[in-house]
Amino acid sequence: MLEFIKDTQHFEEVKNKEEFFMLMFYSNSSQKSLEALEVMKKFSEDNPKVPVYVVNASEIRDIHPQYGIKVVPSVILFKDKEPWQFVFGLQSKEYYEKLLVVAPSKASDGKGLKAHRVTIYTTPSCPWCNATKAYLRQHNIPFREIDVSKNPSAAAELVRRSGQRGVPQTDIDGTIVVGFDKAKLNRLLGITEQ
Repeated sequence: MLEFIKDTQHFEEVKNKEEFFMLMFYSNSSQKSLEALEVMKKFSEDNPKVPVYVVNASEIRDIHPQYGIKVVPSVILFKDKEPWQFVFGLQSKEYYEKLLVVAPSKASDGKGLKAHRVTIYTTPSCPWCNATKAYLRQHNIPFREIDVSKNPSAAAELVRRSGQRGVPQTDIDGTIVVGFDKAKLNRLLGITEQ
């Protein structure tokens, strides 16, 4: 089922109705977006039980900024009414199908997991950033990533909030964790290691 979002109110209705859905942002003026839209249509045909919604970001301009989307095509997977996974750029139908297979439903300890808002501030050359992302993926923690080398305003905001310039910095529900601090990540996210 693929449906085009008509306006912000329509999107809010979808968000309140669906527990799990995919939301794609595209633009009619971007060739990659139009290709991605065709991929998403094929994905939707082959996976009819997955609700797929599409927003033309050129026409409806007030939804994508809520989620920090600055490029199209982009896809957000929503789980339990919250953004779970962000995918940027043109991907294959198979790529999206793999995301469905690994969609987390429980924490690694087998208990239910509270939904957290997690944003990791990174740079491409940072090995501890990769370690932090791998650790969160290992424990099925969804996160949003912001590359501060490409986003000076996010870098400035991060320094203002934490007083630190280094990365990674992980924002968990408004609390900043500087570096790859497993103990603090575990405590804030409720991760219990065996």
